[in-house]
Amino acid sequence: MMTKPSQQRGISLVGWAAILLVAAVLGTATLRMVPAYMEHNTISSSVKSLMQDSKTALMSPREVRDALRKRFSINQVTVINVEDLAITKDAGVLKITTDYEVREPMFYNVSIVMTFQDEFSKDVRQ
Repeated sequence: MMTKPSQQRGISLVGWAAILLVAAVLGTATLRMVPAYMEHNTISSSVKSLMQDSKTALMSPREVRDALRKRFSINQVTVINVEDLAITKDAGVLKITTDYEVREPMFYNVSIVMTFQDEFSKDVRQ
């Protein structure tokens, strides 16, 4: 059945309220998630820059941990400690593994959980 143009209406007030509610929830979630992803990017770039350093091949895992501690301190990384990283040096391959999650509260008992897992490796024999 066709309706006349004079009988057609736009979106109702309830429709606008629903759209605004969804936009507010998504906007809040985005604002809560952006800092966690920015800090993850800082962690990744700190580890990658350490791996590119030519002196890394001569460092022990303890020295690598100390160098990362300094980089995390300079970049104000607070979501993870250097002690939480798995740093191994086996058969000439240095591996640094990050595995952590960030929980950001939204409202009441609803939280956003973001999980970050990365593995960085460098063949120090080269």
